[in-house]
Amino acid sequence: MTALGISVIIVNRDRPDWLMRCLRAVAQLDYPQFETIVVACPAGEKVARQAGWARVIACDRANISAARNMGVATAQGEVVAFLDDDAVPEPLWLAQLARVFDDPEIAQAGGTTLGRNGISVQHGAARVDATGQSYAADTSTTQPVVVPPVGDQVPRLHGTNMALRRSLVLEQSGFDERFAFYLDETDLTYRIARAGGKTMFVPKAVVHHASGPSRYRDAERTPRHVFEIAASAAVFHGKHCPVADRDTARVTFQAERRRWILRHMQRGTLTPDRAWALIRELASGYAAGCERLQIVASSGPVREATGIEIKPLVCRDYYLDASSDAKAIRTEAKAFADQGHRVTVFEYRRNARYHRVTYTPDGYWLHTGGIFGRESREEPVFRLSSHAERVQQTLSRLQGIRSKNPRLTAHET
Repeated sequence: MTALGISVIIVNRDRPDWLMRCLRAVAQLDYPQFETIVVACPAGEKVARQAGWARVIACDRANISAARNMGVATAQGEVVAFLDDDAVPEPLWLAQLARVFDDPEIAQAGGTTLGRNGISVQHGAARVDATGQSYAADTSTTQPVVVPPVGDQVPRLHGTNMALRRSLVLEQSGFDERFAFYLDETDLTYRIARAGGKTMFVPKAVVHHASGPSRYRDAERTPRHVFEIAASAAVFHGKHCPVADRDTARVTFQAERRRWILRHMQRGTLTPDRAWALIRELASGYAAGCERLQIVASSGPVREATGIEIKPLVCRDYYLDASSDAKAIRTEAKAFADQGHRVTVFEYRRNARYHRVTYTPDGYWLHTGGIFGRESREEPVFRLSSHAERVQQTLSRLQGIRSKNPRLTAHET
């Protein structure tokens, strides 16, 4: 059976180093029929062209919806999948997403997005209401599951880990370019769900999202600018919220964001002057968003897909134990990764430190922590275990995520 053709679209702006890391991980995806499209500013365009195998589209406009539409317009896959440039996918990410589209009723799908430590869940299954407020959906399963609407809440996806049928994106005229940043993917997936398209949550379609610095936040996630966040909230309210409820939606949004800014000020990450400047931005940005509602949304991408060539899989999977000589194992891991293979290194020590998972700049996965510490944040803070037991536990968790049958020996899957 021919694999579903998928186009992976990555938008980059002012983060060339993060893009390089993302592209290295995408090159290790275990899926036979996909293409990579990078829509980037000049610095990112240079990095993407150096990668040599991604299709690159120049875009020096600070508008993520417009950039994503440019990617969709040139995409050749039946499905378009999206990653942020500060994210890295697990090797089986696309394979897990692709299988749910065998059901023609599935319009869109998303997976589990992990935070900076590579363990804690940043985004899972979710729904959104007409005000743009998100709610976690209860999906305690490791198997794909349909997320149904509940009351006035419909399923939503997160832009750093989502896949949609391209034909339905075209039907909806793509991303609304009045959303320059924030709620852009929420608006599109909300429209698709409201039109009757089914949304699937795929737990083992895993992406690691580092939340890198940008013009909107610094490396510690302290806000730099909130103008576009407020403008997008106004556009969302104007498009989807009943007229009688819009004023309440505006007040609720501004109060929540004001508390968020003041918490940063209380922690000392924002000065009082900067905090009050951001609070003023909330009002001016929201007013600008209301003005954007008078602008007709763009017609979006129109190009027809033509199909993707099947690529041979040449990677091997290596799982290496660095409990004895970590330096030597890391050198070996880098050498394997430079040859194009997928590599995982376990550096577990005899302590109770929490586990972390990192995709290194050298192109391999690094697991660190204590054999007595917790990996899943639901585990006890301390538990007796042997080194072999902890490694085996991680290997079991990675089954279907990083490879089909991970083992602590060099092997080919």
